[in-house]
Amino acid sequence: MVPIVVTSMTPAEARVRREEIVRRVGGDESAFRDRAEAYLLSAEELALYDELENLDFLLGE
Repeated sequence: MVPIVVTSMTPAEARVRREEIVRRVGGDESAFRDRAEAYLLSAEELALYDELENLDFLLGE
């Protein structure tokens, strides 16, 4: 069984983390999302995409 890890962060910290993710995937969020929709992400990129989606949800974006 995989342990669940809960992370607490402020909205400002969530925005900083979001910016870090976008930088890690090349800086072009639109192109990254297009590749995600076409199922062209590596396992690492997919994890970053999931985190980006979670952050967007939590930030209400």
